[in-house]
Order: sequence, then structure tokens, then C-alpha cells
Amino acid sequence: MIREWIPSDWLGFVMLATLAIVSAFSAYAEYIRSGDVGWLLGGSIILASWPYAYFVIIPVNNLLYDIRNVPASMVCTLMRDWGLLEWGQTGIGLAAACVFGWTFVTPP
Repeated sequence: MIREWIPSDWLGFVMLATLAIVSAFSAYAEYIRSGDVGWLLGGSIILASWPYAYFVIIPVNNLLYDIRNVPASMVCTLMRDWGLLEWGQTGIGLAAACVFGWTFVTPP
């Protein structure tokens, strides 16, 4: 399970980090162009996934990457905890998407 998780976790991290940067900078550019604060708020929310990942998810990732020092009984618990923490990332993305959608459909 861990051998499959390690490369996919790294690829997922790269993809999500790139998408967060692109969407935040696009939202900030639209804020500068239109002056609509919703774009600024949405871009800031999507960038909030970075500190969440760094302070909340990365400690669990580090334990899973260094699996040799983790007792075998803890592996499934750590994987479950990691999966539950990923729901936080999903919530941040959903909140940003809702703000972006609200800003998009609301007339200026």
C-alpha cells in the first residue's frame, strides 16, 4: 500500500500546488482588472491550502515516508488519518470554487 502511495502522493502534491498557484494568480489578475473583491477572496482561500498542507498533512506524510520507523500496526491508522486530513484540502477547494462561482454569476 505504501509503495503505491508514495509516488502518487508526490504527483498529487505537484499537481495541486500548481493548480492552486495558477488559480490564485488568475483570480488576483481578475481582481486587478475588475476590482471585484470576490476574486481576491477566492484566490486567498485557494492559497490557504498551502499552509494547511504544510502544517497539517505534511507531518503525517513524513511518518508515512519514513515507514521503517513506524510500527506495522500504525500504518493503517496513519493511512486512514491521512485520508481524513485530505478532506480538509477538499473543503478548502470547494469553498474557493463556491466563492469563484458566486463571484462569476453575481453582476458587478
